[in-house]
Amino acid sequence: MSDFGWKDFIQKLVVDYCNEQGSRTFTLQDFQSSKELDIQSFSPENKHPFDKVRQQLQVLRKEGVLTFVDNRGTYTLRNPAVLEDELLDKGIALISHDKPEKQEYLRETYARDRGWVKKAKENLGMYCLHPECKNTFKKEDGLPYIEVHHIIPLFEGGEDGIWNLAVVCAHHHKMAHFADKRTKQEIRDIFLSAVDTYLKDLKI
Repeated sequence: MSDFGWKDFIQKLVVDYCNEQGSRTFTLQDFQSSKELDIQSFSPENKHPFDKVRQQLQVLRKEGVLTFVDNRGTYTLRNPAVLEDELLDKGIALISHDKPEKQEYLRETYARDRGWVKKAKENLGMYCLHPECKNTFKKEDGLPYIEVHHIIPLFEGGEDGIWNLAVVCAHHHKMAHFADKRTKQEIRDIFLSAVDTYLKDLKI
């Protein structure tokens, strides 16, 4: 089996796995454990299929499809821009033809409460992390309206992990994306500090 065939196979398997788990971030161990039969059956003659998996993950990293989050075998999937279950409206998939900034903003706004989005709300609460915010309002079901924001956007090298997510009101979310450069940096610093404090308190 050629390396080209392996690369396409592993990339599709990673996308399928992330869709199944509802998260773009995964560990090598969990991925291999979940997809063990698929990996072994893809090339039965290969006596070291998991070595091949690690090799192809490295290739995908070099191509920008994946990034390595830490030194414990954790990866984040960057492409495709939108996973199947991240959308409320399948028509939003058309954003893949827009600018990267537009992709990032729409992907966040229309994300379902799955994976890291749900985890952010569970750990960081339902109120905007900006200390001066008074914009939170309640929806018809009585719950606060809140959005989840990638503090450092994926297209700037940010990760799809709890340490890079902030719960924010719609106003501060738009400021984080569209304000002048100085204001965006100030907001970024505020959110990074707030999330770091929360996670330390929670020992995450």
